[in-house]
Amino acid sequence: MKVLTVDDKTVVEDREPTVEIVDNKLTKEELNRGCPLGVSRVTGSVYVCGAHALPGAVRALRPGLVVNAAPELPPPPDDCAPRYYVPLLDTANSDMHPYLERVADLINDVVSRGEVVLVHCVAGVSRSVTLCLAYLVKWQRMTLRDAYHHLKLRRPQIRPNTGFFKQLIKFEERLFSEASVKMVYCEAIDKEIPDVYEPDYSGMTWFRQRYGPIENS
Repeated sequence: MKVLTVDDKTVVEDREPTVEIVDNKLTKEELNRGCPLGVSRVTGSVYVCGAHALPGAVRALRPGLVVNAAPELPPPPDDCAPRYYVPLLDTANSDMHPYLERVADLINDVVSRGEVVLVHCVAGVSRSVTLCLAYLVKWQRMTLRDAYHHLKLRRPQIRPNTGFFKQLIKFEERLFSEASVKMVYCEAIDKEIPDVYEPDYSGMTWFRQRYGPIENS
């Protein structure tokens, strides 16, 4: 089984997106039309999934590269799909920094050859999504905020852990000298979260403000 590497590259200071941001009225099913079951389309050549969808996705998509961000999974069968491994657990203190640009560049190289890339972790929610967001920010010139909403339309369950999101914010800021997402305090859970997560907690915040903490009820 082939394991790929890539040299670091630089990026120009241009934030004009190269992937069209679609109408929010399109459904997840419409945006993912033609995808194998359990797989979501990041761009026309980049896909993301969880481990349960991986065998069918590899057979259907015939990817030129599979990015495996789940070291706790057993080794895959020898299906001849080149793989790049990201040996990180889904914890807030896992250091994703060394892989954000490296994987983004590798995805871009494979896509530039006209091949498909499939990115997966265990659930297709945190680690794999973090890597896809880094690719959208660097090579599709999206802001992190736009990249998050772009992918959430296609895969509503996405939820990079807070530590990964902090690293994505620093990644965007390093590339483009500004960050489009900020960390904010969430009263509902008494923790810091990315501001793009705030709508998910709006109901809980209202309840807490009106009735107090649930544990004291």
